[in-house]
Amino acid sequence: MSLAERDSKVIWHPFTPQKGSPLPVGIVRAEGSYLYDEDGKRYIDGISSWWVNLHGHSHPYIADKVSEQLRTLEHIIFAGFTHEPAVQLAERLLELLPGEQTRVFYSDNGSTAVEVALKMALQYWYNKGEKRTKIIVLEDSYHGDTFGSMSLSARSAFTQAFNDWLFEVEVVPVPVEGREVEAVEAIQAIVNTGEVAAFIFEPMVQGVAGMQVMERRALSEMMRVCKDAGVVCIGDEVFTGFGRTGKVFASEFLSTKPDIYCLSKGLTGGTMALGVTTCNQTIYDVFVSEDRLKTFFHGHSFTANPLACAAALASMDLLMRQ
Repeated sequence: MSLAERDSKVIWHPFTPQKGSPLPVGIVRAEGSYLYDEDGKRYIDGISSWWVNLHGHSHPYIADKVSEQLRTLEHIIFAGFTHEPAVQLAERLLELLPGEQTRVFYSDNGSTAVEVALKMALQYWYNKGEKRTKIIVLEDSYHGDTFGSMSLSARSAFTQAFNDWLFEVEVVPVPVEGREVEAVEAIQAIVNTGEVAAFIFEPMVQGVAGMQVMERRALSEMMRVCKDAGVVCIGDEVFTGFGRTGKVFASEFLSTKPDIYCLSKGLTGGTMALGVTTCNQTIYDVFVSEDRLKTFFHGHSFTANPLACAAALASMDLLMRQ
C-alpha cells in the first residue's frame, strides 16, 4: 500500500474537501527547492510549502543548529524560566524590526501571533481605563484561522460556517493605485468616532487576496491618521516578513511604522512552528502594574520552544548573509 493510500485511511488534511479530492502526493524527502515522492519523482516546491521555506529544504546549517540545541535543551516552561535561544532571538529581532520595538512575546504560529496582537491591543485600552472596542481592517484581508484572526479576515467560504460567532470589524478600502484618497478618507471617518482600538493590516502586500500591492504613501498616511488618534497599528508580517518583499520586513517601505508586529512563517525558515508578537515601549508600559489584573494572561505549552528559536536564529544567519 502506498504512502498516499495509507494516509487516506487516517489523515484529515487542511483546506481539503473530504469527498472527491485526489490522493495526496506522498513525499519522502526534500532538498533545496525540490520535493521527492515515494516513486522518486521530483517536484519544484513553487509555493515554498505555504510561504514558509526561505533557504531550501533540509538545509544543513539549520539542521546542525537544531540538532545541537536538541542535545542541549529541547523544551522548558517559559513562565518563570528562560533560555539562551529565546533571549538571543528576541535581541536580534528587536535590532532588525523598524519602529523602535522593545518587547518580544512568543507563541506558536501565525494565527496565534495575530491573536496575541489583538488581545494586546484591546487590553492596552482596558488597562488604561478607556473603552475602545472597534478594530479596523482592510478589504480582502486574511489574518488566520482561529476565531479572532478569522474575525479580522474577509468573510468567505472559509468562514461561512462560523460567521454568527465572529465579531464585527470596520472595513476600509485597500490603498491600491486609484483608491488612495478613498482609503485615507474612509479610515479618517472611522477614527473620528473615538472608539477605535486598533488598525491591523498586511504591510504592502495582501497574499491571500492575490498578491495585491498597496501604495506605500497611502498606507503610511492611513497609519499616521491612526497614530494621531492614539489607535494601535498592527503590522501582520506573517506572510511578508523575512525578505519576501525585497527588504527584511515590508514595513521598511513605510514612513510610518507599526506599534505591534506579528511574525511567523519564514521566521524559522520553514523548519518548525513558531510565532512572535512584538510591541513598542508605549504598549508594554501599560501592562507594568502592581495590579495583577493588568497582567497579560496568554501563553502556550510550547511558547519559545528552544528548538524553534534555534532554527529561527540559524535562518536569520542565512538571511543576513544574502
